[in-house]
Amino acid sequence: MSDEIKTQIMSAWNRYADEQGKRYKKNEGSTTQHEDYCRLFKKGIVDHPKLSKRDKEELLVKIGFAAQPA
Repeated sequence: MSDEIKTQIMSAWNRYADEQGKRYKKNEGSTTQHEDYCRLFKKGIVDHPKLSKRDKEELLVKIGFAAQPA
């Protein structure tokens, strides 16, 4: 179940990243909107009730919200 949820989250993030890249190329992207979206996306992952702490950390690292542990 958690693999399916992680796949859905990564797909959603990849769609957003693609769309954001297109908006920036057209000079339609807003840094403030992007920062707000990233903050909300990160909060959604951290607060997700069906993911373990390890799954949450893995997703955050893959997306680039958290540094990998040394």
